[in-house]
Amino acid sequence: MIRKCFAIGIILLFVGVTIAPTINFQVVKASQDDDLVEVTAQACGIQGYGDTTVKLTREQYQDLEQYLVEFRARLNQTSTRDEAVPIFKDAVVELDKYGLLPRGMSVQHAQKLVTTSYQNRLVYKFLEKGVKKISDGSNNNTNSYCLIFGNTDTTYSFNLLKIISSRVLTLSLEEEYEQLIICRYYLWAKEHNLTILANMIYLLYTSIMLYGLSGGYLSAIFPLDLFSGLTLGGVSNDWDAIPAKGFVFTIGKNGLQNYLGNSLYGNFTDFLVWIPPIYPIKTPITATGIIGFTGISFINLLTRRMTYIGSALSVNIISDPLS
Repeated sequence: MIRKCFAIGIILLFVGVTIAPTINFQVVKASQDDDLVEVTAQACGIQGYGDTTVKLTREQYQDLEQYLVEFRARLNQTSTRDEAVPIFKDAVVELDKYGLLPRGMSVQHAQKLVTTSYQNRLVYKFLEKGVKKISDGSNNNTNSYCLIFGNTDTTYSFNLLKIISSRVLTLSLEEEYEQLIICRYYLWAKEHNLTILANMIYLLYTSIMLYGLSGGYLSAIFPLDLFSGLTLGGVSNDWDAIPAKGFVFTIGKNGLQNYLGNSLYGNFTDFLVWIPPIYPIKTPITATGIIGFTGISFINLLTRRMTYIGSALSVNIISDPLS
């Protein structure tokens, strides 16, 4: 069944080295001095901000971990999204004390990023129909328009639009246009004298090309990246299911949803992400569990756990292996 899912997924992204700028493998690692821990934090779901790397003492890092434990305990006492917002804003202030805000981002901007990414009503209305299709409100595995805090291993962040634009750019530069569905539609429209449709498709194609050529950093035009996400768990090259372990807290449209344990998998199987073998990871095929994530994340290479704080458009996580 996994093979079938792999074959028929709506978006199964087969990319080469162009995936490098789209999947982020930021690390927290021990420095040469055993008393220091090097932490790299990054902004997710928004462009124009650089990664921040700081060196914390072991004691500072333990204090940070303890704060996150207390942060989670406070969140579990909430019952509505509005109650959780001030707690998330406090967390941003705490991260700033450790120098863990993305480079160039103020505390106020970071607070807005992690709590109100989708406050624009026009964007909400535009996306609402699509969210209903991918998130069944009666399913306990899902939540949408939610605040999210998680700490899991086997988790990777990605940017769907950058992946697609990189693939289009690569095939275009190699003049393998016949592999691009958008080009097939363009030729079909031209053959049937559908000039307006052909021009619209060509405009879309050139826009994607421009996005790819810019490296995806058109922050002046696309400040928010609604196509970012996080994967949890996946399968190995031998098709063995490998889960993520840890917890994910969400509070949003479906109330409070907690995902906890040693067997967590992203359940958006239409959004499988394939990672090239140049990366030494156990799950080259990973399943998306969080779509439209905006916030701050950092990953500990020693424990291979990612911590992420922010907002999500939709969350769908299960405890059973991918099928």
